Amino acid sequence: MTAPLRIALAQANPRLAAIQANAARLRALRARAAALGADLLVTPESSLSGAVPATLAAHPDFAAALTATLAALAAETADGGPALLLGAPWRNGAALHEALHLLDAGTLRSRAAHEPRAGYDPGPVPGPVAFRTARLGLMPARDGRGPAVAETLAETGADLLIALDSPPHAPGAAERRLQSALARVVENDLPLIRLDRLGAEDEAAHDGGALVLNADRSPALILPPFAEDTITLTEWHHDGTVWRCAPQAAPPPMPEHEATWRALLLALRDHAERWGATSFLLPLSDSPESALAATLARDAFGSAAIRAILLEGEGEAAARALGLTAERIDLSPARATLAAILPATPGLAARLREAALDTLAEAGGMPILTGTLATSTAEAFAPLRHLPPETRAALAAWRVALRPENLSGAPFEAEIPHPPHGATPDPSRHLWQSLAREDYKRRRAPPGVALTPPARPSPPNPQGAATP
Repeated sequence: MTAPLRIALAQANPRLAAIQANAARLRALRARAAALGADLLVTPESSLSGAVPATLAAHPDFAAALTATLAALAAETADGGPALLLGAPWRNGAALHEALHLLDAGTLRSRAAHEPRAGYDPGPVPGPVAFRTARLGLMPARDGRGPAVAETLAETGADLLIALDSPPHAPGAAERRLQSALARVVENDLPLIRLDRLGAEDEAAHDGGALVLNADRSPALILPPFAEDTITLTEWHHDGTVWRCAPQAAPPPMPEHEATWRALLLALRDHAERWGATSFLLPLSDSPESALAATLARDAFGSAAIRAILLEGEGEAAARALGLTAERIDLSPARATLAAILPATPGLAARLREAALDTLAEAGGMPILTGTLATSTAEAFAPLRHLPPETRAALAAWRVALRPENLSGAPFEAEIPHPPHGATPDPSRHLWQSLAREDYKRRRAPPGVALTPPARPSPPNPQGAATP
């Protein structure tokens, strides 16, 4: 009789380019999986490296650090504990791959993505990886989004598909994840584990949702989104024909407004972590957008981390309602002086407010969290930027009516200190960490969070039909 398999799924948010910090987290997760009796711990895409761009992944120092850390983690699996499946770029000779790495019994086996993102090289046509009594079909990056790779794995003997992906969160994300996984199961009559990445960068947030489907299309496990540092154990049995996962009760679906709010909170925290920030400049006005952004900031970081600024006598009511201690800055003397020496200029007051905020942010080394006020500092973040007015209004009504438990999530921690402006760089900080920060700084306009569902391809145009 085939021995059962116990596979643990970890939902964790890796830090950008923080290889040693991510490795320490993986070790802690593996210890927890061992305590549960797991044979294999599956962790998200980029769980060792963070979601680094290809230019950084190709840097020799970064690649060398990844290689050394992978070797050390692999050696640790000789202790008889669970194997570890993790994601990290793979420098394979002259080629650079998005990859999954299976660490088991002191050895390391890597699987390159066949359909990677731009900047990475495609791997060879994949085949299954033998693990214990199963043959795993590993699908990193975009390999699980279409039928080709899964079909090849099934044809070459895989009996369990594992897809690690990182689609941006948007309304309807849970249903799209289910339908994508269901398509691969229907096409190949194989069970599938789907684990998405948790974290945010640039203007995308990734919710870390996961699910398991058996070969008969039935859902065996659905994990909620935005659940950080959690481990869920699954148990698999072979019935003589196919592997089957013992079903577990599904949580209630997360309401869309709550999912959107959590995506915004995740993006705020991860943006601040990129800068190593522990305090934030929050300009307040009397606009609903300003109040909503301030509520997000307080939920994300707490009142003590926020330096609220009142400009032109606005925002006092919002500060009082949110329990924020606010500073009043009177720009009327500066505005009067500029008006006396400059010709009448439309938008002068707005430009003066922007200059004042940017100067305060730079002097204090603090990112700006803004609703609608303009700013040119790279550290600024405008979480509501991409949300239409009706969505903002609906979020505000939802947030006032109902605040879910544990909304603030895990405690916010900054792993890489951000030196004050003009400070001497720390020579002990790795070069690639500086490169990661510089890559993140490339935007000058404050980013937001893009929560728009992916565009669907247009249906084929029947021959002779008029194109609108």
